[in-house]
Amino acid sequence: MDGPSERLEVSLPSSTRALLRQEARRRGVPEAQVVQEAVERLLAEARQTRVRAAEALFRVEARVADWAQMEQEIEAARIAAKRP
Repeated sequence: MDGPSERLEVSLPSSTRALLRQEARRRGVPEAQVVQEAVERLLAEARQTRVRAAEALFRVEARVADWAQMEQEIEAARIAAKRP
């Protein structure tokens, strides 16, 4: 971990807490460590998903208009979306 830790209180359904306790016992580690690892894994996976999406967009290599034309198209679409 980087820097000092911060405390976080989380409420879990009893069934989830039981699974957490079971996993921690199985691995021989504190429940807090299992939670920390799960959160870190979730955040890393979310970041990887965003990076892959951005990379896919960059691979498209679609032609785009100059900024002035794109700005007009964006504004026109915004106005059209407001119409009933």
